[in-house]
Amino acid sequence: MNELVKDLDRYKIDVCALQDIRWPGKGTVVKKKYVILCGGHKNDKREFGKGYYISRHIMDNLLGFEPTNEIIFKLSVKLKYYNLTLMLAHTLTEE
Repeated sequence: MNELVKDLDRYKIDVCALQDIRWPGKGTVVKKKYVILCGGHKNDKREFGKGYYISRHIMDNLLGFEPTNEIIFKLSVKLKYYNLTLMLAHTLTEE
């Protein structure tokens, strides 16, 4: 996670979608410079999971986040002239 944060800081990325983080349930990890919003299985299965990395200054404009299930995650942010909703989704594949 530290390597990811260094790269995102270096390239000045404020919002980044994360997939297959494998954290169970819905939660928020708050750090000094950033926040991670995550959502995964409700029954403690460490499969799939997704989330968003968000810079702390974006958090003031956060309207909400909702992990619908282990495959779909919605994030809404208030911008200057309109609201932006980001949808993160992935599909299962067979290897």
